Amino acid sequence: MFWPVFSVTLAILIVISITTGKLVFKKITGTDLIYIIVSALFLYGLSYVGIELIIWATPSLFDNMEQFYDIVQPVKPWHFISLILIVIPGEEIYWRGYVQQQFKKYKSGDTIVLATLLYAVAHLYSGAPLLIVAALVGGIVWGWIYEKRKNFWVPLLSHILFDLLILVFIPLL
Repeated sequence: MFWPVFSVTLAILIVISITTGKLVFKKITGTDLIYIIVSALFLYGLSYVGIELIIWATPSLFDNMEQFYDIVQPVKPWHFISLILIVIPGEEIYWRGYVQQQFKKYKSGDTIVLATLLYAVAHLYSGAPLLIVAALVGGIVWGWIYEKRKNFWVPLLSHILFDLLILVFIPLL
């Protein structure tokens, strides 16, 4: 039930965000490619180290994450399509492209932190503390990249690459 509900919810958020917000898409430069690859690999490496530390220090947290991973890991072909075309773009479009940008209208300063905190809170439903921490770290990185590069392709492609690494190509669980 996770994949249909999550896909539809994010599709709705995409429509709301695109019709009421503004995204900046530019041609991807060589520097953008470096940001995409380095940030995805950095987040993957950080995830690896974090999981190893948890296995060593608090194995019970890891048990919970394995159960969650079983639910969210894409297995059917349409899961992969949804992940790349709806879920990840939906998260980026909504949280970085819409929420983070809306905060700029009302507040200067730590709009990345505010949007990321809300992004992490939205992950509370998972019951997986590691996912909440991953949302905090990923949200900060992708939010910062969007502000730094001013090109929505950069955090979007970084997020896609990271999720493909951690869920498909080199799963950590």
